[in-house]
Amino acid sequence: MFKLQQSQSRKRRGIVAVMVAFSLVLIVGLVALTMDGGMLQLDLRQAQATADAAAMAGACDIFKNYPTNNGKDPNGTALQAALNVAQGNGYANDGVHSTVQVNIPPVNGIYAGQDGYIEVIVTYYAQRAFSRIYGSDTIAVRARAVARGGWVYPKAGVIILNYSGKAALNSQGNGAFTETGGPVIVNSNNPSAVLDTGNATLTAPEFDITGGVQLGGNATFQTQPVANQIFTGTHPTPDPLAYLPPPTMPPDGTITKTNLGGGNTQYVLTPGTYTNLPTFTSGDVVILQQASANSVGGIYYIDGGGFKSTGAKITMDPTTSGGVMIYNAPTSSANSEKIQITGNAAGSVNISPLTSGPYAGLTIWQDRTSSVPVLVEGNGNFSINGTFYAAGATLNINGNGKTSTGTATGSYIDSQGNVVSGASKIGSQYISNDLSLGGNGNISIKYQGPDVARTRIITLVE
Repeated sequence: MFKLQQSQSRKRRGIVAVMVAFSLVLIVGLVALTMDGGMLQLDLRQAQATADAAAMAGACDIFKNYPTNNGKDPNGTALQAALNVAQGNGYANDGVHSTVQVNIPPVNGIYAGQDGYIEVIVTYYAQRAFSRIYGSDTIAVRARAVARGGWVYPKAGVIILNYSGKAALNSQGNGAFTETGGPVIVNSNNPSAVLDTGNATLTAPEFDITGGVQLGGNATFQTQPVANQIFTGTHPTPDPLAYLPPPTMPPDGTITKTNLGGGNTQYVLTPGTYTNLPTFTSGDVVILQQASANSVGGIYYIDGGGFKSTGAKITMDPTTSGGVMIYNAPTSSANSEKIQITGNAAGSVNISPLTSGPYAGLTIWQDRTSSVPVLVEGNGNFSINGTFYAAGATLNINGNGKTSTGTATGSYIDSQGNVVSGASKIGSQYISNDLSLGGNGNISIKYQGPDVARTRIITLVE
């Protein structure tokens, strides 16, 4: 009996040894997978960081060359920028250690085929460590990123930047203010951020107001084509042009004067720097040569003294092209330093913004640090396209001319060159610290992407 028990004991000890040996193989395998899995997670994080950085480098290049290439990469500079960043982070496109695939535009995802976007796919071939017991081949670790670089149109007809002031949008006139194509955004959190004490009707597709609205008189406040799109308590919108550097002061411009008789003068101006310009008055003719006239890029840089026209006819030289931009750099806070463009019932004003370069879409820009007010008063055949930008100042917009059954006698020229009666077209977009609307005539602004300034977009999107 004793011998039989000893035999069974020896048999059990043999089974245990086999089970322990088999378990050790499993345990070692699990440890190997766990250790290598942790290392692969680290490799994935590093590859993803590299893909993100490379995509952003390419997006920066796309943004830099956007005015010329419109989001494409014909010379391969964005592609090379992405590859350089990837290689600098240890991921060379050698097919052995790693591969870096750059697609401009992307070929995968929701942005596939869209200009202005770049897709970077980094594949790292990780060497096995503890998991070599399962094989010696490498493990592919793949990371992908998509970034955007471009100049886009801020989708707002009016942006009022003042964060706390009362009457940041102030209407005191008797005419109508109509904005079409984009919302009106008021950043002020004041309970009376929008104050309308006149008899005007304010109309836009949408109003987004951080604070509140106070109406008086016979004022009305409406949205079209969809009613009741008036939202309060909205989050403020940052200045979309804050990134844009002011223009460098160009060489002096030139003025050619021709006597028209009766005390009036014709002025032909070339783009450049001006100080203490004459005040242009009713009966004068002011011809602004456009960007193609010289190497200044169509910029009229006002270095003190302002730009003032009280009823003069202002037009752009038809023998040149590319539009104009008036940049005002006041040398003091005096009222004499302001931009003032006033229409005349018997005259006309017709100005369009720059069509290319970093300042495309801008017509009037005042130094951000200046609080000198800007005044534009429509009357007669009055049409100014483009963005009015006065980040530190009040933009005063007045519609003038007699009114009859709510229709102004003024008119403007639309984008097809047709004369549209009933309102003065004063700009395509306003971005200012405050906005004051007045006068008895109707004011019309029409937001259209090609006619407004562009904001910067450089960001990861996938």
